[in-house]
Formats: sequence, C-alpha cells, structure tokens
Amino acid sequence: MASRSHVDVNERRLRPIYDCLDNGNNKKAIQEADKVLKKQRDLQCAKVLKALALLRLGRHDDSTAILQEVHTQHPTDEPTLQAMAICYREVHKLELIANMYENAHKARPDNEEILSALFMSYVRLGDYKKQQQTAMVLHKLRPQKNPYYFWAVMSIVMQAHSCQDKKLAKTMFLPLAERMTQKYFKEEKIEAEAEVQLYLIILELLEKWEAALDLIQGPLGEKIVSEYNYQKIKAAELYSKLEKWHKANAIYKDLLKSNPDHWRYWQEYLKSMLNLSAAGWTPDNDSQEQMEDIDYTEEQGLKFIQKCLQDTENPRTPRAPYLAKLELIRLLRENGSDKLHLLEEPLQLLEEYFDIYGHKFCCFADLKLFVDLLDDKEQIKLIENLSEKIHFIKDVNPIVDAQDTKELQRHVTLLQLSRYLNMHGSLSIEGKITLSIEEKITLSKELIHRHKNSLDLGKELLSTDMQYADNYMLLAVALLVDVWQETGDNKVAWQIIVQLEKGVRASTSSYQFKFLLIRMYCTMGAFGPCLSLYDGMEIKHVMNDTLGHIVSNHVTRLGHFMAACAMYGSMLRFFTVNHKETTEYLIASYKYGSFSKIQEFVRFREKLQNSLQYASATAERLLLDLVLETNSHTATEQMVSYMEIDPEKDKTVFDELCDNRDFAVMTVWDPPERYSMEQFQEKSFEEEKAWLRIRNLTLRLLAASVMLGRQPESDTHANNGVTTNDKTPMHEVVQNLQQQLSNHFKHCKSLKIQEQNLIHGPFRTRLGTYMNSHHGQMFVHMVDNVTYTHMLQEGGVDKVDNEKEEAMRMSVPSLAEEMVLRHKGSLFVTENDRKSLNPSVLENLVLVAESISHATVLAGVCHKMLKPMKLSRTRKGKKKKDNAPPMPSTFENFNTLVNGLEKAAHNLHSAMFQLDPLFLAVDLGSLNLSESLLDTEEDAQIEKEVWDSVQRSYQHSVREVTEFLHNKMQYLNSLLL
Repeated sequence: MASRSHVDVNERRLRPIYDCLDNGNNKKAIQEADKVLKKQRDLQCAKVLKALALLRLGRHDDSTAILQEVHTQHPTDEPTLQAMAICYREVHKLELIANMYENAHKARPDNEEILSALFMSYVRLGDYKKQQQTAMVLHKLRPQKNPYYFWAVMSIVMQAHSCQDKKLAKTMFLPLAERMTQKYFKEEKIEAEAEVQLYLIILELLEKWEAALDLIQGPLGEKIVSEYNYQKIKAAELYSKLEKWHKANAIYKDLLKSNPDHWRYWQEYLKSMLNLSAAGWTPDNDSQEQMEDIDYTEEQGLKFIQKCLQDTENPRTPRAPYLAKLELIRLLRENGSDKLHLLEEPLQLLEEYFDIYGHKFCCFADLKLFVDLLDDKEQIKLIENLSEKIHFIKDVNPIVDAQDTKELQRHVTLLQLSRYLNMHGSLSIEGKITLSIEEKITLSKELIHRHKNSLDLGKELLSTDMQYADNYMLLAVALLVDVWQETGDNKVAWQIIVQLEKGVRASTSSYQFKFLLIRMYCTMGAFGPCLSLYDGMEIKHVMNDTLGHIVSNHVTRLGHFMAACAMYGSMLRFFTVNHKETTEYLIASYKYGSFSKIQEFVRFREKLQNSLQYASATAERLLLDLVLETNSHTATEQMVSYMEIDPEKDKTVFDELCDNRDFAVMTVWDPPERYSMEQFQEKSFEEEKAWLRIRNLTLRLLAASVMLGRQPESDTHANNGVTTNDKTPMHEVVQNLQQQLSNHFKHCKSLKIQEQNLIHGPFRTRLGTYMNSHHGQMFVHMVDNVTYTHMLQEGGVDKVDNEKEEAMRMSVPSLAEEMVLRHKGSLFVTENDRKSLNPSVLENLVLVAESISHATVLAGVCHKMLKPMKLSRTRKGKKKKDNAPPMPSTFENFNTLVNGLEKAAHNLHSAMFQLDPLFLAVDLGSLNLSESLLDTEEDAQIEKEVWDSVQRSYQHSVREVTEFLHNKMQYLNSLLL
C-alpha cells in the first residue's frame, strides 16, 4: 500500500507538468518541473519532462545535458522511459531509444512492457535481426500470446526482404519463417486472420503456389474476411501462376458476372480463354469439370462478352465489355489466330464505343489504347466518320458552339483523337496532312474562341471544379507550342503564357494550366509568378517528391535564393517527418497484426529515402547555406561545423536512387511517334544523377577544405563533430575527392546531354551549361591552390616553386573573368529587326556567381593557412632588421588571386545590375516582345499584367544575386594578406 501511495503522489505532482506540455506552455512546464524537483531532487520523470520542455523551447544543449544525466542512471519506470523516448524521437536519435530500453531490460528482464517497447525501438531502427531475437524472448516470457511469435516470423521475412543476396533469402530466411509458421499450423495454433496472411506471404515469396492454394481453399482461408471475394481472387491468381487455365477461367468468369466493368478481370479472363484455346483444351469426362462454367474457345468468349452487354442490371452501361472485344482482337492478332472473322472490324467497334461514351472524359483515354489496330487509311476514316456525328462543327463560318456539355465533350474527344493521330482536323483519304504553321494558329484561335463561349456551360460549377471547356484551351496551347518549337519565335511563347493565364482565371482549380504556366515562365527565365501558382496547387505530402521538381529545378538557377531556401526546407521537412510517421505506421502494423502492410510501408519508406528529389534538395540546400549565409571565413567555418558533413562518405547511394518524378500527371495528346516520354525520363534521370554527383562532390570538397584549414591535422582526427578515419588525413581526403571530381567530369563529357525542352516532360539539367563553360576547371584549379597551400604549411614557404605558383594563382581569376565576359550580355536580343527576351543570360550569370562563391570559400581556406605563416615570417624579419630575409612571393601571389576574384565578382555584379529592367528604364510591355494572338481588350490587359510580373521577377533575381555578390566581394576583401 505504501508503495502504491508513493506512485500516486508522484502522478499527482507530475500532472501539472503534463498539462502544460499538452497545452504548449513549455515555460510554465519548466516552472512546474522545478517545483517538483525542489521536493524530490531525484525524480527522473520530472527531469525528463523538463528536458522535453527545454527541447521544445529550442534550448537543445540544456535538454541534452539533462537527458544524458538520466540516461546514465538507466531508468526503468514506464513514465520516464516514455518521456525520454519522446525527446529522442524529436531530435531523431532513435538509436538512443533502443539503448535506453536495452538497459531497462537488463535491470528488469521479466517486464513484458519494457521488452515490447524494446522490440518497437528496433522496428524504428529497421534492425530486423534484433527484432527477431527480442520477439523470441517475449514469446518465451508469454508463450500463450501468438502475436509475439509471429513478430519473430515477420522479422525473419523482413531480413529476407533486406538481404542483398536473394539466393540466401530463399534458402535460409524464408524457409526458416516457413518452418516456424508450419509448426503452429500443424499444432492448430493459428488463430487470427493476420497469421494466415503472413503464412500466405511466405509461401508466395517462396513461389510455392500449390501450398498457397491449399491454404486459401482450406479451413484457414475462411479466416480471411477483411477483403470481399479475397479467396476467389487470390485462388484465380494462383491458378494462373500454376497455368491451370480452366480453373482460373471459371473463377474470373464468375467474378465478371457480378462485376462486368472490372477491366483486370477481363484481361485475365481473355488470357486464360486464349491459353485454353491454343492448347486445345476440352472438358474431360470428369463430372466436376463438366459442371464448371469454362470458356475455352474464342466463340464461347465472344458469346460471354455479348451476354454481359445484354444482361447487365446496372443502370450505368459498363465500358469494360466493349473494350474486351477490342482487346480480344489485339490478342488474336498477336497470336496470329484465324478467328478474327468472328468479331466486327475495329473501326466499327471504335465508332460504336464513341457513340455510347463520346461524351465522357474517359473516352479518349480508352480509344487511344486501340487506335493502333487501324491502319493509316482506317484512322483517317475513323476521324471523318466521328466528325460526321458532331453536327455543330459542320458550318465552320460562323463558328457554332456546343449547346450542352455532352456535345462539347464529344467534340473535345474528337479533337484529342485527331491530335493523337497527328491530323489536327486536316484530312485526306490518300494520307495524313500535317497542318501548316498558319493553319495551326488559325485552329488555335478557333479553339480559344470556343473556350471563351463555352464557359457559360460551367457557370454553375464550384470554384474547386474545373471548367468543361478547359480542354479547348489546352488543345489550343498544344498547337501554339508546336508553332513555337518549329519557329523558335519567343513571341509565340509569350502568347502561350497569356492564353494560359486566361485559362487559369476562368478555371482557378485547373492544375494543368498551372503546370504549363510554371514551365513556360521558368523557360523564359521568370520564376517570380511560379511561387503563387505552385502554392495554389496545394502540393502536400508525397507530392513534394513526385511534383516538387517542377519548381525546385528552377528556383536556384534563376536567382531566387531566399525562396529556394524556404522551398528546400519545406521539402526536406516532408522527408524527415515522413520517415518518422512511416515508422509509427510500422509499429502500429506489428501491434495490430497487419503484416501484409509492413512490406508496403518499408518499400514506401525506402523509395522516399532513395528519392532523387530528396538527395537533390539536400545537396542544394547545404550548398545554398554554405555560400548564402556566409560573408566571412569565420562564418563559413561555423556553418560547416553546424552542417556536420562527413567529407569521406557520400550519404547518397547512387545505385539505389529512385526517380519518383511524375510526368503522367500532365495531360499530353501528342502522337506517340513524336517522342517517347519513358526514354526522355530515363535520359533525364541519368543527367540528374550526374549533376547531383557534381553537387555532392563540390559540397564535400568545400567542407573538407574548410576542415583542412581549420586546424593542424596532427592535433585531432575529429573534425566538425564527425570522426574521420585515422588512416585518412584530411589533405588526402581532399585529394581523393578532387580526383573523383576530375574523373566524373570525364564521364559527363561522354554523356549526350539533352538540350530539347519538352513542355510536358523533364526539363534540361544545369549539366550542359556547367560543362560547356569553365566552371569545373576553375573549381578544380582552386582546390589545387588549397592543396598547394597546405603543402607550404607543412614544408615551409622556402620550398616555393615560383613559376608553378604564379601560373596556379593566375589561372583561377583568368577563368572567372573569361566566364563573366562570355556570359554577360543584354537581357534583350535583336533578330531580324525584332527584339526578344534572352532568358539564358540570367541562368548563365547565376551559375557564374555560384562558381565564384565556391572559389571564395576555398580562397578563405588558403588565407587561413597563409596568414599565420606570414605573421611568423614578419616577426622573424623584425628580429633580424638589417639582415631580414626577403618576403616570399607566395603572399603577393595570393593577393593577386584574391584581387582577380574580386575583380571578376565586381564585373559580374555590374553585368547583373545591367540586367535590371528598372535600371535600364525599360517597360517590357512597350518593347512589343510579343504579338497579340487575339486583338481583344482582355488579352491586352492580361499581357500587361504578365509583363509586370515578369519584370518584377527579373528585378527580384537581379537584386538577390547582386546582394549575394556584394557579400562575396566583402568576403574577398577580408582575405587580403
């Protein structure tokens, strides 16, 4: 009783602290904790709660000191352990949670709750071996509880999942998991649905289809009740894997009777039917097989399709049976079958489908899957016949608009199909005629007119709905993009932007317009309007990974550095929080026995951890912080220390990187023969990885160089809070990284860098701009200066090679000056007596500014090493007065290097300043940089607003880059010896 009373007193005293923490009043929580600690100095839970409040107030050092103190005392009471676990989770030190529970388990080995928490701590770390061991200890402690045993089994399955050697996974881990599960199966101890599903997972991973089928069809299969028709669907899948096509056919046919619109069932049904027909299968005399409803010939399959079309009780006509006929034609053609005469002609079926579903948004997506069944003449005939079905487009002059949304959508479907077949409405029986530039412009004007007049059909829609007429504008823009790419005339590009702005204003929720606008603005060098467009799409959660590239690839290259910091910070928070949340989902999956979801969560987490977007955002944010937040070498050293970079180890595993960018979200109706999006994305991914490696090596070289100049290597091998390998001195790390970078440059030169700009696809990387100038060469030469200066620091300035040194010190400023001269220029170019905006100037100069900033950091390292040497030399000279040795040329050469860099930075600053349209006293709108597509007041107003936003964007870029360069000039000025 006394002990229980003591616990109650503690709970009562701690309650005010918990309440304050729950309410977010952390200062008050500290005060309440101090009150309790005055009465009970050794109350561990009060200390930890105080540490939690300090942590949430940003006082990390104070919080860490308290946590370390309590951690060494090896607490065992549950409230203290839980509070410490919360603290460690918030600072992402998950390994300390495991260590804490390990110590608690040693003190209380029979405590089930501590053991369970220890298991979950290993789940957070992904340590599957220790998960297994802990689960088995739990099972021995509580053998009557099945879940602990199956925790161990699942941990073995996950060891197989993470095993690099797949042969080992199939010969050791998975058979062990199978034997352990079989033991419970034979002893009839399996109780829950989750345990049956885990057994099924193991059998499928071992490809034991027969055993899996027996399990599903046995008494244990009846335990799986959480999914409708699970047993049937799984049995059909297993029969297909076993190539028992008659059994699979019977089940899929039965499933289609109740759900005739399920497309995957139709695909599997047709596959099984054709396999039976090809094998000449017929029912045996076995009465059971005669009773089964099996279709084993093309005639029977076609009869079943027709029956599904006639007998459906669903008031909504199913699409899948119509498409099944077309799919059957495709499969029969692929197999070279002689049964094609049983079906109608594809042209007839496609027309029939359009008659029924032409007014649906899905119609084009369905038709495009099967138009390749037609030859060129049939494709032309299809468009002609469909055109005849749309009555309001027959009289071209004057234009007659659709009277309702169904008519509109049928017309849009026809236009989409025409573009996909590379016709655009201009037809000839002899063959396809490509529209001329004038015809494309005329057709685009007609579509813009139809878009405007059809907006009335959607006036009752909510602001969150997309307008029915959106596709008219998108098709018009697609035609204008063709004109722009064929002519290279930027005036067309600006008109594309104007029309897209018009589309966004009419349909504020249309993400298609916003995607295209962002791409067009960035292509034209104006990032300013993109932020509000991107925010308007409310990109959240996993979309940061799949869609974040549409802005993150441009924000830095166009000089919006502050916006880049905020954007990368937001993206990185998503990846960090996701890892934390996914871990909690995994823990919940173990607690509630959702074993089938564990592998899904782990794969999802791995895909995000190995994401190209994550790796790129990390590297870009660190590089930005390193050059943006530093205007002196002391600040640079502090920043490198804060970053905790390990130069020897690249955290990015390039072989495991995933390209999670989603380009399918952007609607494309272009003909498939024009380009392959998959090939473009694959090529882009290769270039993005090459560029990321350059950025990673640059970052690691900068960090390693700063560490090299920070203190003598002989003092310590611990730099920046990161313990490096004792066998690898920092100067060797720098040399190794420099060699890796030089080798990578050779690899990059061998790449065929993509210059084509796909509006709907991946944007070109910065790799081409970087490799075509001297950025890499200047950086490598600057690293040479660092290693050379370190050699002088070690051996003394008397060992100077004057000729080599002078060439080395002069090469960097000359390369910097050459890059500035090469890329500076006017924001406007004149071609054929017509002015246009030159968007590449800004991007090129921003990259030069970054390269000069990197050289500045390395010059700071050289200064850090040379300054003590000069001071020492000066002191010796003062002592010897008359016989003072001459000062080595090293110091003067270094000053020449710094002055050269400062001059290049100054010239770049001037070149950037001259880009400012305000400085030039130029009104972009008055330059007639575009020609209005439609001479309307609305277009003129939108065009004026577009030019205003573009001008503000350029001014913002110039202001940020010039301020950035001003800081670098101050930085360089402080480096003179």
